[in-house]
Amino acid sequence: MTADQLDALQSKAPHSYLSSFSPLQVFQQHQNLIWQYQNDAVLICDDALHVLAVNPAFQRITGFCADEVVGQNVELWRSGLMNKRFYRQVAQTLEKNTIWQGEIWNRLKYGSVFPAFLTVCKQTVSPAVGCFVAIFRDLTAQKEAESHAHNHTRYDMLTDLPNRLLFAQSLTRFCSSEAPFALMVLDLNDMKTINTTMDHFTGDEVLCAVAHRLSGRLRGNDMLARIGGDEFALLVPGIVNRRQAEIYAKQVMGCFDWPFQLENQQLYISAAMGVTLWPADSKEPDLLLSNAEQALFEAKKLHVPLRLYNGELRRNLQSRNRLQQDLANAIKYHQLSLVYQPIWDITHQRVVKLEALVRWNHPERGAISPGEFIPLAEESGLIQGLGQWILLHACADLVRLRKLGFAELQMSINRSTPEFQTIDLDAKEWLTTIIDMGLDPKSIIFEITESLLMSNQESNRQRMRALRDAGCRIAIDDFGTGYSALSYLRSFPIDVVKIDRAFVRSIPEEKQECLLLDGIINLVNSLGMSLIIEGVETRDQLAYLQARQCAFIQGYLFSKPLAFDDLVTYLQRVSTHPV
Repeated sequence: MTADQLDALQSKAPHSYLSSFSPLQVFQQHQNLIWQYQNDAVLICDDALHVLAVNPAFQRITGFCADEVVGQNVELWRSGLMNKRFYRQVAQTLEKNTIWQGEIWNRLKYGSVFPAFLTVCKQTVSPAVGCFVAIFRDLTAQKEAESHAHNHTRYDMLTDLPNRLLFAQSLTRFCSSEAPFALMVLDLNDMKTINTTMDHFTGDEVLCAVAHRLSGRLRGNDMLARIGGDEFALLVPGIVNRRQAEIYAKQVMGCFDWPFQLENQQLYISAAMGVTLWPADSKEPDLLLSNAEQALFEAKKLHVPLRLYNGELRRNLQSRNRLQQDLANAIKYHQLSLVYQPIWDITHQRVVKLEALVRWNHPERGAISPGEFIPLAEESGLIQGLGQWILLHACADLVRLRKLGFAELQMSINRSTPEFQTIDLDAKEWLTTIIDMGLDPKSIIFEITESLLMSNQESNRQRMRALRDAGCRIAIDDFGTGYSALSYLRSFPIDVVKIDRAFVRSIPEEKQECLLLDGIINLVNSLGMSLIIEGVETRDQLAYLQARQCAFIQGYLFSKPLAFDDLVTYLQRVSTHPV
């Protein structure tokens, strides 16, 4: 017997070779080769299953010495996990086919058990008719590797919680059990800010800390899973009504009431949760998860920590989906329009800039507020297409105005944070549109919001610098309404600051408002930036701002937003008769 033949013995159907040899012949004539074989245990038994010989691999794997097993029955290392029926089936197979292969549990010398892949051949030639040759390999390492790989497909590697796949399987099982339960989906707030302003290691640390704290709120049969980047889900059996669900959900959300102690800092983390009930809200797993996600969406939209699903939310979702499709069609088929609000240079008594504002007149619902469809565009991924439509048509209208003699006007165009963060770093897409329309980039002002500054990303600075280097101006819109971003003004390439109408509404009557506005005006002026005051509606407000040398004013005192033809008429009139 050669070494290659012995390799075939363990890797192929052993009876193709061994059935031609008696066990004693194998033992006596090829003892050295068998003994050198390192991977698999080999043993030879007589027809009464008493051991005639074993190789060193058998001794190494099982812990039994040859002297301890030779002459003993193979029952010596049986695990006790295989029943009598199993051994009867093995015997019947050997009687019929002279070979059996399969997995089996064996016992080590000191009592523990291990899985093995076993091949047994019954000899049918003289001088050892009825004797057996058995070969087995320890499968412990293989089973552990398979278990590890299996766990990786079912458990989240970061938090060790069940992942979305295992959660989905569990949700299906819960739905088929006919026992009521609640499904809760929880999403962390501002994780994107943590990842961008700190680092992803801190973000991972937060996720692990949240997972640990949430796990501490679970009861015995509850299930917690991580089903997304910063999204967790809970399956809570025994919840039969909304009151119970609300009480339990508030207990879970209570884990965010105190700060998370990370390695180098403390952080307050907040979250929002959506809750739905089986079977009250749905019996279908996919629909149930959709219900919880919709309730979560509403909680985030309303800036509340908790929202329970109800039928009205489903109707709102359906309405929102229809509106989203209608908006996509409106962008595609040019069903939108632009209006323009003049921005005055009070010092020189003339219109110097225009702010382009998009309008949507829905064929069934009529005029839809930008406050409704702009967020919808951002959430649904339509904002890039909408923004490009606005840029293209605003540039086209500015070209028309130039041909009518209004050569010095600048066009101010709003771009949302998602738009700004998805353009290439050299802003080539926007600049190409401007230049292809025959305009100098100096004639375009891009308005962005304070939230873009708060992300504090170098990539955003790079995009701003690319636009400014080409000649465009950068303005911060609605300054002071959402964040305390004063400290960010110096670190970004900003040309213009637009003060929100909220700071103007109560002047000059409210002295505290006047002091606050004066402070912002002085700061912006000291930084060498231009200032535009929005929302000016009265002569008293105008006089107050003129006294503080605020040159650029925008508001209904001068003009509401105008369609293009009305704008031309307005510009022609005020060019000879200033307001």
